[in-house]
Amino acid sequence: MSTGHSEPGPDSTAPAEATPRMADGEIRFSARLSVQSSRPPAKVPGYEQEVFIGRGAFGEVWKAINSNNGRAVAIKFYSHRGGLDWSHMAREVEKLQYLFADRYVVQLFDIGWDADPPYYVMEYMGQGSLEDRLRKQSISVTEAVRIIREIARGLVHAHDRGILHCDLKPSNILLDQDGSPRLADFGQSRLKHERAPALGTLFYMAPEQADLSATPDARWDVYALGTILYRMVSGELPYSSESLTTSVASSGPIEERLRSYVQLLHKSPRPNAHRRIPGVDKFLARVIEGCLALDPKHRFRNVQSVLFALDQRETKRAQRPLLLLGLLGPALVVLVMTLVGGYLLDSTLTAATDELLDRTVESDRFAAKSVAGRLALEVDKRWHFMEQEAGRRKVQEWLADERQPADRREADRPFQQWIDERRNFWNQHFSPQTASAYWFILDRQGRLRAISPNDESLLGTYFGYRDYFHGQGRELPRDAPPPAPITESYRSNVFRSQPTNRPAIGLSVPIFDLEKESNEPPVLGVLVMETELGHFADFAGSRCQFAALVDLRPDENGKRGLLVEHPELTAQTAQHAPVGQYYVTGDVLAVLDALRQHPSTADESNATASAAGETSTSSLSPARSSVIIPYRDPVGGAFAGDWLAAAEPVFVFRSADSVYDSGWAVLIQERHEDTLRPLARVRSLIVNGGAIALGLVALVIAGLWGIVVLLARAPQRAKSLGFWNRSLPTTSPRSESASMSPPSEQSSPGGN
Repeated sequence: MSTGHSEPGPDSTAPAEATPRMADGEIRFSARLSVQSSRPPAKVPGYEQEVFIGRGAFGEVWKAINSNNGRAVAIKFYSHRGGLDWSHMAREVEKLQYLFADRYVVQLFDIGWDADPPYYVMEYMGQGSLEDRLRKQSISVTEAVRIIREIARGLVHAHDRGILHCDLKPSNILLDQDGSPRLADFGQSRLKHERAPALGTLFYMAPEQADLSATPDARWDVYALGTILYRMVSGELPYSSESLTTSVASSGPIEERLRSYVQLLHKSPRPNAHRRIPGVDKFLARVIEGCLALDPKHRFRNVQSVLFALDQRETKRAQRPLLLLGLLGPALVVLVMTLVGGYLLDSTLTAATDELLDRTVESDRFAAKSVAGRLALEVDKRWHFMEQEAGRRKVQEWLADERQPADRREADRPFQQWIDERRNFWNQHFSPQTASAYWFILDRQGRLRAISPNDESLLGTYFGYRDYFHGQGRELPRDAPPPAPITESYRSNVFRSQPTNRPAIGLSVPIFDLEKESNEPPVLGVLVMETELGHFADFAGSRCQFAALVDLRPDENGKRGLLVEHPELTAQTAQHAPVGQYYVTGDVLAVLDALRQHPSTADESNATASAAGETSTSSLSPARSSVIIPYRDPVGGAFAGDWLAAAEPVFVFRSADSVYDSGWAVLIQERHEDTLRPLARVRSLIVNGGAIALGLVALVIAGLWGIVVLLARAPQRAKSLGFWNRSLPTTSPRSESASMSPPSEQSSPGGN
């Protein structure tokens, strides 16, 4: 019995072990019900005005009205209990529950597992099944394609949820009040990972599905989908006839019937009735044949492929008017070019400019996010390594040693070797450009206890005033009281590395005394990694793109917006020239600050600004934009001019609920002129080529009009030259009939 309101035909096939067997008493009970069905098998609370709809192998279907909202529903009673395999009902209910709220599937409203007999309540489909409609009237090709597309969408939704229908046929497709199809009867359905066989209905069932050891496959539903489409357009089933159906049905046990069915499919000629139906173009015929391929390797792999093929067909059909337009196009183009050519050209190029800028900006924004994310990972990776080393018990015991300075130097010697080993080991995990320059440990008083590379002259020196020790965002006076050390991982302000004078930072982590049990264990010291900047934001973009890194914290001069990574800084270092200090403008700094405050609420619709007529970043809304057009590079010189700049702050995600603002922002810069240069070349080619083409077209049109004028003014002269009769077309009944006759060969509208 169908999940909806129509019963399957006599050609249904099911596995022997899944066939319900009824006791003698139940057979007699069913016989009585077949004569009289004036009342439903049981009263379902909340429903009234029951009307009998149909009966099948598992029970009955009744129409009823919901007493609360007046909605018409269908109630399916499983009234034949004797020997019934309840997995059929369970499977059907399970799939309907899983596909709840899918508009392509009949909706399940209520379940009565414990009722006698069990039942479930579903939508009432007033127009019956697709089988009912096919028996009453024929369906146009356009309507058939519409219906099959909606069925396919429903199958795609089911397949996406891992459900294969395995018994798709017109009687299992119900029509709602708008005539839209709904999938029903999931009693034979299987999940994609299931290995249990599922037999469908003869002539809707793929040949490989007839194997009782077959694994369910999405291509089974593809075959059934093609069969339904074939029947809708041709009015008959593929490979089917009354004699063939009788032959299969009389083959004996189910295994023999299945073998006979498969042999029949392979021996029968390929169905081609659909190709004789008006409206079935070559492309639609190929879709049907791609679904009905007996070899699953030659069949569409999934229902989504069928939908894609139907979309391609619609595209081909939509192109037909364009082919006709192509015949008249030249004349229309000349007319349009004559009237509004200049205006359209300017409008088109303006739109292309906006589109190119939009795409470039989006590319730069993506690159900025990528570089910022990579930089955040680099910082987090270094902190992770350092936290791992700071957590070593021997380091904590060493720092907790309260020996006098005279004895401490000898005790510190093994740890000098240890910090050399750890620095060399972890530097192997970094690129040569971003490897650490120094590792050193400060005790809780801020005095240097160990350093790599080793410099014994610095041991015992006080560095507690440094930002990487106390984390206050500035360097304290050296004679100030020793501050408290950091209690969490920290990135220091940018400072100048003494050996190279390049910008550098200190990444530091606290070393806790974990031996003392408390919520906040005391800090024994600080482990610091000093790393030079210059290559953390390296970006292999196009030849007109590069990345810059901006520090948003106050530097040693108290100013914000310092460029710490930039191609010009790298070039100055390579040339051993003094490294300059460059700061972004206040407008740019405002944009970067806004992004730091609202990293997840930036309005992407305002991310770009029109390049035409814009002279400063003040026209942007800094709090809601991550793109600066035009951007002025503070380095100047070779970097002067207008740039596009996409900004992205660098946030280090330490854990699910811990985000560290690094105080950096990445800028991906692309020169405005380089971005639009391809379009400028196109503009030049179009203008020059258009001028030449217009000149040639004008000459041709002028020549043709000259001939027309000549013939109009001097017809006798043209006739005397023998030109008149040969040039003017003549029409005769014979020529007209010849022109209307179809060519011997013509391509299908769906072909190329």
